[in-house]
Amino acid sequence: MERSTQILRLEIDGRWSAEDLGQALVSVSDLYNLRLFLELLREDEREWESFYEELRHFPPFRHRCRKFFPYWRVLPWVPGFPGGLPPVLDEAQLSRLSQLLEPEERLEVRRISYASPGAADLAGIGTVIGHIKDFILKLIERWDSKRKCQLDEERAALENDRIRLENARSLVALARELGYSEAELRRLILYVDGKQGTLVSLIQQRKLVGVSVPETTDQQ
Repeated sequence: MERSTQILRLEIDGRWSAEDLGQALVSVSDLYNLRLFLELLREDEREWESFYEELRHFPPFRHRCRKFFPYWRVLPWVPGFPGGLPPVLDEAQLSRLSQLLEPEERLEVRRISYASPGAADLAGIGTVIGHIKDFILKLIERWDSKRKCQLDEERAALENDRIRLENARSLVALARELGYSEAELRRLILYVDGKQGTLVSLIQQRKLVGVSVPETTDQQ
């Protein structure tokens, strides 16, 4: 996972209430935390897999590993253990994900320029910032109120629901690789959809008008 710091720039316009800004930042932060947590699980799993692959070829342990590996997928989950059961992420646990992250891993406010137009710069881990940028960009491209939809109202509503579902599913698709069940995936998708609903509302009001990842980052 790319761990260099990158900036996520939210381009804003119009008049924002304190509640608007607070909800937007919380929603983006929660989406970032969830994706980062899944990335960290995958990173830990790969490190364990590499470790056991090396261990398997070490003569004193080779036979023992061959006997052990058929059972490793039924072991209780421990952080980073390959094939173990992943942690259950219910609503309460999802709300506390930030507590599992190191301070330098959390999304950080670098700059807010309140103007028309203005911008909010948030700094975080590069890999995750890229995913969040793509996630928000898809919402803006679809729900920008200036865009004219050629579909009738009912068909447009169905299409919008489909795109929201696909967007939410793409952000947590990594969970399937980590062993989450279909029921758990649906729970994560609903959680993400609730967060993106806040952003869609701001986009429709022409308050959130763009998103980008600047090539140069402000390290201050």
